[in-house]
Amino acid sequence: MLAPHIKKKVDELWNRFWAAGLTNPLVAVEQITYLLFLKRLEDIDLKRQQRGFPSVYAGSESCKWSYIRQEKTNPGHLIDVVFPWLRELDKHFTTASADGTELASLSNRMADAYFQLDPNKGKVLSDAIDAIDQLFARAGEGNAAQDIMGDTFEYLLSEMATAGKNGQFRTPRHLIRFMVELLDPEPGQRVIDPAAGTGGFLFSTQQHLMRKYSAQDNVVLEWDGTPHRTDGAAATPDQYAAIHNGANLVGLDNDRTMARIGWMNLVLHDVTDPHLVQGDSLSKREGKEKLKQLLEPESYQYVLANPPFTGTVDSGDLEPDSLLFPRVGGGGKKKDDAITNKSELLFLWLMLDLLRVGGRCAVIIPEGVLFGNTEAHIHLRRELLTEHVVEGVISLPGGVFQPYTGVKTSILIFRKETRRDVRASFTGAVPLRTEHVWFYEVEEDGYTKDAKRNARPGQQNDLWDALEKFKLWIDQGRSGAQRHETTLLQPTFHVERWRQALLRDTADQLTPAGQAFATLLDTSMWDGQVWGVHELFPELPRDPKAAEIQVRNASSRMLYDLVIQFFAPPTRTVWAKWRDAGTADKKMEGDKAFAEWQKAIKVPQQEFNRAAREAQVFFEPEDGHALPLWKDMVKDALNAGLSLHQNAATQAPVVQFSSYEPVPDLNSALAAIAREVAKLDGFDVTLRSLAVDQATDLKAAKHWVVPVRAWARNDEWQSNEGTVIGSHDADGLVRPTYVQAMLAAGVYDERGELKDGVLDPDCIEAREWNLSAGQYKPFDFTQLKSDKSVAEMIGALKVTEMEIIKGLDKLLAMVEGRE
Repeated sequence: MLAPHIKKKVDELWNRFWAAGLTNPLVAVEQITYLLFLKRLEDIDLKRQQRGFPSVYAGSESCKWSYIRQEKTNPGHLIDVVFPWLRELDKHFTTASADGTELASLSNRMADAYFQLDPNKGKVLSDAIDAIDQLFARAGEGNAAQDIMGDTFEYLLSEMATAGKNGQFRTPRHLIRFMVELLDPEPGQRVIDPAAGTGGFLFSTQQHLMRKYSAQDNVVLEWDGTPHRTDGAAATPDQYAAIHNGANLVGLDNDRTMARIGWMNLVLHDVTDPHLVQGDSLSKREGKEKLKQLLEPESYQYVLANPPFTGTVDSGDLEPDSLLFPRVGGGGKKKDDAITNKSELLFLWLMLDLLRVGGRCAVIIPEGVLFGNTEAHIHLRRELLTEHVVEGVISLPGGVFQPYTGVKTSILIFRKETRRDVRASFTGAVPLRTEHVWFYEVEEDGYTKDAKRNARPGQQNDLWDALEKFKLWIDQGRSGAQRHETTLLQPTFHVERWRQALLRDTADQLTPAGQAFATLLDTSMWDGQVWGVHELFPELPRDPKAAEIQVRNASSRMLYDLVIQFFAPPTRTVWAKWRDAGTADKKMEGDKAFAEWQKAIKVPQQEFNRAAREAQVFFEPEDGHALPLWKDMVKDALNAGLSLHQNAATQAPVVQFSSYEPVPDLNSALAAIAREVAKLDGFDVTLRSLAVDQATDLKAAKHWVVPVRAWARNDEWQSNEGTVIGSHDADGLVRPTYVQAMLAAGVYDERGELKDGVLDPDCIEAREWNLSAGQYKPFDFTQLKSDKSVAEMIGALKVTEMEIIKGLDKLLAMVEGRE
């Protein structure tokens, strides 16, 4: 969770590039990525030199970030000097000298880097360099500030509000986290995203592992599941290294710019040597050694992806490996062509190919993949269900990808069970690998379903419920699926106020915020991290509203007492004069006393206001809670205190006035109170509990389990010996002898079509392997609003059905000339 003022700076950076003519968001982010890399490169090179390697800047010192900052109003320096050098950066270091740094995976990423800012826009460049220095001040330090840098870059990417080509768009991060948790990988297990984009699935996998291997008492989750305080303390040194090892987090994207941005995203999330490269996962691999290496069949434990939905691929460009994509077959000219050129189907076959046996995949797919009736659609679903295990299908609401697209999608989760080289043609004569499929219908995901997709923190979020119930299904099967069938499981939510501030600047000097708390805490311990104000100041309650009430009550009293004390000397002088005046006209006396009192307090009042303004240095300058509160409290204290003084001065001697010691140092006194109020600075965030155990009743189940193959009941069937009669026993369970007989006789005819009456029409196999959740959603009779019983309505439907059949028979007779 980024502080509002950091988000505002990112927005300003966007606006500056937009105003300078870089209106394509992808181009703007790419330019920022170049500048950010140049900033990091100087620190990387320093570490290399400390290991005894020569500088990459030898003879090109003007390409250092420190020099670029001096030339920050001169885009020409970047265009003519820095970027030509940057395009040949790989020539300036050896592989050995790059180990352990981002340079190890540079791989000519900058070979086509060009700075596209107008040479006449020097002010824009200056602002951009200053903003990047501020926003990414701690990049590369490898501490908690690294999370802030990664979050800042993620927010920068979230501003790319336009869809890319061929259905590419940014996957919502809460869905990515949900999918990673569904699979729940372990350190050292290799994960790949063959359509990686900006690397969201990869760094979210790393975040998940860090959360999993952190001290759970320290972990904090935002309302949408974003983890914080992930220290990895529970991981062994080998596990910790594996969590950050880029070789375990592999990604490819066909767009070179996107791959470069995704690489930087992983770098900023503390991934060592990120393996996110440019490459077409579906294309021919001949002559592309890196691509061939990363797409080695059966080399990954997990695949996580949201591949392009609407693309088609030129069949001539596809990887020709016949074990990768099924072929048309037969004897025609196209017998060796892939069975389809639809990218959403091809990507699924690729994912199967990449997985080891036992490996698992969670992938977002358009709904059409689940019910499409082309040969390729049916072939794919049949292969998934018969040769592998489809663990679940989670139907997502139609608006989850707004504003990019309104296409209906689902998450498909499957486990590979059959090696690529032992695939067999389907005959229906062998048991299926998938016996049952678990379905879940998500209706609420924590955001509004319109194009704005506004967050709804603390509201119903079916993703938490789905995750818990999926775990029960995986661990306990059908018995687990029956648990909590009519209850909704949710975490608890509460609000905290967090503070995110760099207490020291790049010159290691205390910032004003750091000065505010220098006497209260060790700034080196807290610097660059995010903490709740109740953690920084244990005397404050966790609830921000309660904390405000506590601080306001105590500090308001101190301010009031200070006003009384500070204005006492001038007021007492006026009061003492008019106490002894003794005139008969009390009204005239009061008016004169008031005028004298106003004159007496004019300079002290100016002094007090000036000191109160100077104390504002201790507050967050923008979007903070404490500064407006401070201003109100000062105003209220002055009004209340001066009202008392005015009353005393104008009504002497009726109103008595006590003696007060002079305030020795007004600035120090106000600063002390301001520091107390400044403790309330920060931003409010809704957090959720780690446990998801709050159950509420559901009117209808949100999940259901459907058999892939279910045998139709046949009470007239007899075994060959005549000793067994009927397909099902008294408990309604199918008899094994009946199943063996049906398999021997064949479930499909010679044309490959399902024989009539063999399977229950409601099972998945009988519906052309349809995996659309809505196809199998149980009908809830309790939702019917009718004065008739269910039996009466079914009877009425039967009568209607018979009338329709009679009408059709009559129409057929007319067509055939029989009437």
